Order: sequence, then C-alpha cells, then structure tokens
Amino acid sequence: MISPVPSALDPAAPVTGPAPWWGVPVIAGAFLLAGAVLALLAIALSDRRKLNREDRRRWDREIRDTYLEITRHLARITAFRYQVLTDEDERQLRYQAGAYALAGMREQVAMLEVIGTPALIAKAHELEDRTGVVVSLWHELINPGKPEYRALHTARNEFLDAVKDSIRVEQYQPRT
Repeated sequence: MISPVPSALDPAAPVTGPAPWWGVPVIAGAFLLAGAVLALLAIALSDRRKLNREDRRRWDREIRDTYLEITRHLARITAFRYQVLTDEDERQLRYQAGAYALAGMREQVAMLEVIGTPALIAKAHELEDRTGVVVSLWHELINPGKPEYRALHTARNEFLDAVKDSIRVEQYQPRT
C-alpha cells in the first residue's frame, strides 16, 4: 500500500519557512570570532618561541664573553711560565700581576655561577683552582713542565668543552 502524500493543508505536515534574517550574520560572526582567537593564539605562541630563542642567544653570548674574559686572565698568568726571575722585586711584581689576573678570573667565574649550567660551573671552579695553584707556586723558579701546568692546561680544555656543551656548539669528532 502506498502511503498518502501529505498535502499543504494537512495540519500534521511540518511547516518550513525562510530562515530568520539574523541567522547568517550570527553564524558568520561566530566563525570570524573563532578565527580571530586562533590567529591570536598562533601569534602569541610564535612570539613566545621567538623571545625564548632570543633569550637563549643572549645567554649564550654572555657565556661566550665570560669564557673569553677568563681566557684573557689565564693568558696573563701563563705568560710568566717561561720567565725565570732572580730579582725579588720582579718576583713580587709578577706575583701581584698573577693575583690581579686571578681576581679577575674569579669575578668571571662568579658571573658563570649565575648564568651557567652546573657542569660549566664545576669546570670553571676547577680551572680557577688550578690557576690559583700555579700562581701560588710563583715563589719558586718556574718550570713549564711541572704537573701543575699540565693540570692547568687540561682544566682549560675541559672548561672549553663545557662551554661548547652549554652553548650547544657541536664538538669536533675525528673520523674513525
């Protein structure tokens, strides 16, 4: 049996009419608002990543500059290693210059305590300790082959490696 087709006059038939005049603008406004919120979130995340990257670059630059300053102080100290001074006044001047350079190095190590990683700070303190030992030995005749100088050189290389790790510089690996 075929079901009867509802007629336009049948009260049980659903009445369809035109959409309300405000429907389309409300739907368009909702999509516009959702798009604006998504764009705002995307821009905020992008800016945050950019600021974090810039902060990291700035701290890497600070660590690099601190390393260079420590190296300058270390060079002032190691410049005396081949000088044999017999005059007591010259020895005293050398010791004062070394003590001044060591004090400058300690200032830079203190800066690294604020901005460095724990591994970097440990290597900086080790270098500072080795440098202090060398300066304290200056009352003796300088022998560049002493184990203290070898230990100082090793501590400097380990400090350099820690700086490279801290600022994400890839280490050179020889081919095997």
